[in-house]
Amino acid sequence: MRATVHQLVAVRRAATEVTALLPHLDRHRRPRPEPRSQLRLDGVLPVGSVRRCPKRVRAGSSAGHEDGAGSAQDDYGDARRIVGAASALLYIEGLEMADQHGVDRSRLPLRDPPFAGRRGRTLADSTPDWGAAGDVRPPEGAPNILLVLIDDAGFGQPSTFGGPVQTPNLTRMADAGLRYNAMHMTALCSPTRAALLTGRNHHRVGFGSTGEFSGPFPGYTSVVPKDCAPFPKALQMNGYSTAAFGKWHMTPNHVQGPSGPFDRWPSGWGFDYFWGFLGGESGQYDPMIYENNSVDQVYGGPADRSFYLPDAMADKTIEWLHGITAHNDTKPWFVYFSTGCAHAPHQVTEEWHAKYRGKFDAGWDVYREETFARQKALGVVPEDAVLTERDEAFPAWDSLSAEERTLYARQMEVYAGYQENADHNVGRVLDELERMGQLDDTLVLYIWGDNGASMEGTLTGSFNELTMFNGIPLTPEQQLALVNASGGIDAWGGPTTAPHCSAAWAWAGNAPFQWGKQVASHLGGTRNPMVVHWPGNIAAQGGLRTQFTHVIDIGPTILEVAGIPQPTSVDGIDQFPMQGTSLAYTFADGTAPERHTQQYFEIFGNRAMYKDGWWAASKLPRIPWDLTPPTLRRFAPDVLDPDALTWELYYLPDDFSQANDLATRHPDKVAELNALWWQEAEANYVTPLLAGLSAFFGIVPPLSEKTRWTFWGNDVQNFPQGIMPPTLNRSYTITADVEIPEDGAEGVIVAAFDHLGGYSLFVMDGKLHHTYSFIGIETYRHESTTTLPTGNVRVRLEFEADTPVMAPAGTVTLFANDRQIGGGRMDHTVPAFFSGYAGLDIGRDNGEVVDGRYEKLAPFAFTGTIHKVTYDIRPPGQPHNDALHQAQYAESQARHVEA
Repeated sequence: MRATVHQLVAVRRAATEVTALLPHLDRHRRPRPEPRSQLRLDGVLPVGSVRRCPKRVRAGSSAGHEDGAGSAQDDYGDARRIVGAASALLYIEGLEMADQHGVDRSRLPLRDPPFAGRRGRTLADSTPDWGAAGDVRPPEGAPNILLVLIDDAGFGQPSTFGGPVQTPNLTRMADAGLRYNAMHMTALCSPTRAALLTGRNHHRVGFGSTGEFSGPFPGYTSVVPKDCAPFPKALQMNGYSTAAFGKWHMTPNHVQGPSGPFDRWPSGWGFDYFWGFLGGESGQYDPMIYENNSVDQVYGGPADRSFYLPDAMADKTIEWLHGITAHNDTKPWFVYFSTGCAHAPHQVTEEWHAKYRGKFDAGWDVYREETFARQKALGVVPEDAVLTERDEAFPAWDSLSAEERTLYARQMEVYAGYQENADHNVGRVLDELERMGQLDDTLVLYIWGDNGASMEGTLTGSFNELTMFNGIPLTPEQQLALVNASGGIDAWGGPTTAPHCSAAWAWAGNAPFQWGKQVASHLGGTRNPMVVHWPGNIAAQGGLRTQFTHVIDIGPTILEVAGIPQPTSVDGIDQFPMQGTSLAYTFADGTAPERHTQQYFEIFGNRAMYKDGWWAASKLPRIPWDLTPPTLRRFAPDVLDPDALTWELYYLPDDFSQANDLATRHPDKVAELNALWWQEAEANYVTPLLAGLSAFFGIVPPLSEKTRWTFWGNDVQNFPQGIMPPTLNRSYTITADVEIPEDGAEGVIVAAFDHLGGYSLFVMDGKLHHTYSFIGIETYRHESTTTLPTGNVRVRLEFEADTPVMAPAGTVTLFANDRQIGGGRMDHTVPAFFSGYAGLDIGRDNGEVVDGRYEKLAPFAFTGTIHKVTYDIRPPGQPHNDALHQAQYAESQARHVEA
């Protein structure tokens, strides 16, 4: 039986509390170490034993006093008992933490123990020491830890917190644990994840923006500083097994290939095992999956319609748990289970979305009202809370046409079923832990959303989110026409679509708050539900916790309950302290004063400052899905005056939902919090303001001079988008040296992405074909006029852009052995992104295919021999090339900001 949280927390606090009393003790220096032979335990490095902590000591009380009161003499005596019983030693000089066996866990990796045996000239006069070959173990009583993070979900969506999406597994954890209704994220995916895993503010660890882009300012590099080691690394170096499954989104695009560097991959963050996707999103039916430090494969697609990523995530997690338990069932583990849901594309089978048919026909305004009533009935929202009003950016449901209502209701049905399925698969992991007898010994932290629900679907939503990525606005009528062309409205959420819902549904899903994802100034973007479950260690099961908490508190909490100190040195580098506050104090006492009393927020110029219940909010005057040049020109460096931006002011203890702006009544408080925000911004590398949008203002990375990419053979597959040859917005040539046998060949020579945006060069019926999908809106096909010769053949595709502009029209020409054999026009080309997750394949077309004519033959591998494929990029003259580089980088950054 492992130790309770009361014992763990007491031991961790004992060292600090004893420090204050040590000057009054006779023996305040470090005790003489025990003989090394006594420091061995079961042939491994010694570990602490929190079981020896006096039972009267409990979390939230003074050392040794159940009621937190007592005489100075009692404090003196209790301090000595704690030192003796738990041997929690705090070295005053150097602040080095050690357990009772002398193991200093604050400096990582742990030191190798000296040999405690004896080496004579022969075995006859030698004494063995098996401990020298032992493994590191965590402190005794350290629990298993399951950290669940749902993506892009709002406060008002899960039924556990009053929403309409059925989340029975989140609810069962809450009913046997605790609900937290004041948990805060950063308002954006990558920043939240970096803050979560490091215990430090997101700018301080280089993640002021999304992880795809490495910027030129310290708060925006997408590279965690070496002095801010993630807490999974501390767990790993202290003897935990660690694994991450699902979405990562903290590896810059340019290092997502097979040459790394891998310190920016999950393995570099302290994970023994990773199975998931590195980018910000994935298709659910044909994901490109990474395993550890390489691409595993593309799963699903036409060849396997039974595959569904959320199911596979649960399967792989359970498989990993089975394996490590079979190997060593005494070793605790840490699992980071991070779903791709509810990020677009919203894809789920009919089994799940059919449950919600007709449930959203009343629209988003009624959705908010009904959700708000349920939230009050559950008690997760105070009785005196006020439902915030709809912003004029969102249309009233009653103002929509019948066709629009039908489309939008369908969007929400799929969105809801998608989320329920995510909870179902978390439940499968929980069920297996229970079956294995491990659930009672597992701390579960289940967070519903890394930011508010995503509003980047724009007002209309989209059958293909890539239309938004590429800045292609579509009216509801155009959306319906394209949906009908993709199989009709019943196909929404299936493999022929990559959908996103209307921004108004996301706003409703953040009820009762204003706004949503990206908007760090308001609770709709930053406040998400959280549940903590730990049987035997939660004082009031089914309780509610209202203390202000933040995502940077999770790391300190996990380390505290594991009995592991926050490291002061990792790999020889002194560490910047974690900035979060452990929330373990709330486990035992729902009325305890909150300890995280001050916190700044900032994402893309949307700012907030929280202190002692007051919340100052300054939202940049733009709607989240508007990154058009006219809008952004208002925030250019020579135009923007940060001091001219307005602030709102809320007092959260009396105004749960931020419905009552007090700025005009308390200008001094606004000025105080504004000054404090700038102070925090300087200290945490937030400045320069709007550095996350710097590409729009001409600050782009140096233009690469490389113009040729060569792929040898046919074994390069699933090549990530961030390291592909840059064909967008430029003229280019693809040349393939192939060998065609006497009886002919067929199959894909090179393909990238899929039918909703991509291109393929392939051989079918003896002829050379080229297919180019312009985001599923238009498809261009070119076919050779003659069959290809046999033997060694050089085939070539040339695209010549008409003008050096973004998304240029141009001419395609096909060649075989330098002889023109076909071609045609392309009136539109993709300016920014073909896909949010798919890759490039030589010799086949993995996943969803580019051209439906060979879907049933997928992956349609080439039956001849491919010797090499070469891409030659032909940039325009230098001035044009520089301008295109800046425009394309800004466009790419804009779409990542939106997504």
